[in-house]
Amino acid sequence: MVMFRRFAQSRVGLGGAVLLACLGVSTLACTDDGDEGEEAAAETDEDEGDDADDSMADSGDGLGAGSCADVCGTPECGDCPTATTVEAFGVTIDATEVSNEQYAQFLAVDLDASVLPDGCGWKSFFEPEGWSADLPGGQPVVGVDWCDAMVFCAWAGKELCGAVGGGGADVGVAADPINHAWYRACSAEGANEFPYGASYDPVACNGDGSGQDAMLAGGTLSSCQGGVDGLFDMSGNAWEWTNACTAAGGDAGTECRRRGGSRYSGEDNLRCSVNSLRPRGLRDNGVGFRCCGGE
Repeated sequence: MVMFRRFAQSRVGLGGAVLLACLGVSTLACTDDGDEGEEAAAETDEDEGDDADDSMADSGDGLGAGSCADVCGTPECGDCPTATTVEAFGVTIDATEVSNEQYAQFLAVDLDASVLPDGCGWKSFFEPEGWSADLPGGQPVVGVDWCDAMVFCAWAGKELCGAVGGGGADVGVAADPINHAWYRACSAEGANEFPYGASYDPVACNGDGSGQDAMLAGGTLSSCQGGVDGLFDMSGNAWEWTNACTAAGGDAGTECRRRGGSRYSGEDNLRCSVNSLRPRGLRDNGVGFRCCGGE
C-alpha cells in the first residue's frame, strides 16, 4: 500500500473557487474550450469544441488545521470509499474513474493542512469547480485539479497513477509501457492503440462520435473495456490526471499530463498514447482521475 505521506487538505465550506488570472500560463487559453490544443503528430491534443468552463486554481489563502492526517479508515479520517481495482500487466488500477459519490466521502472528512504535495502549496480547498451534492453519484468527478487528485488518492491509500512501481512518471515520453502505469494498463502493455484494440471504434467508448451526448456512470459501456477485462473508460467520458509533470515542485502553472480524452474527444485524443499537458491548477468540467495501487 502507498502511504498517505500526510498530504493535507481542508474541510469544504470556503465557498466557490476564487480564480487566479491565467496570465503567464502558456498552454491555458482561458476560453470555454477545454482542449486548447498543443501537440501534433500521433500523440496529438487538438481543440475539441469542449464546452468546459476552464478555471485556474483557487485563491491560495491556505488550508486550515484538521483532525485527520492519515488514510481513510483510521480514526477521524472517515470510511474508505468502495472501489473496484483490477490487475493490468503488473499495475493495480481502479476499474473506473473516481466517482462523485466517492469524492463526496473525501470532502466530508476534516483533514489536516500541515503538508501538501510538492507544487500544491497554493491550495485552499478541495471542492471541485461546479460541485453539487445533487450530481449523479456514479458519474466521474470532474472540475478537479491535479492536487485534488493527488490528495484524494493518498487519502484513499493509493496514489495518482504515475510510474510503474509508484511515484511520478517521466513526462518526456507519453507512450512508454515499461514505466508509465496508466499507459501500460490502457494499451495492454503497448500492444493496442485504444483500450479495446488496435483500431478506432467511434461507438465503443463515450467520445464525440458515440452518440451518447452526456457523461456516463463509470462502467456503463461494456464495449469500452480494456486493456484487461474489467477496466473501463480508459478512453473517453472524462480526461484523467496522471502523476507526470514537467517539474517535481513548481506551482499551479506547472504542467502535468492528462490521459484518455473526454466525451467531447475525437479519435486522436481517445488514444492511449495521447500526450496532453495542462497546468496542474486547471479545473475543467471534462477532467477527472482514477487511482493506482492499493490492496
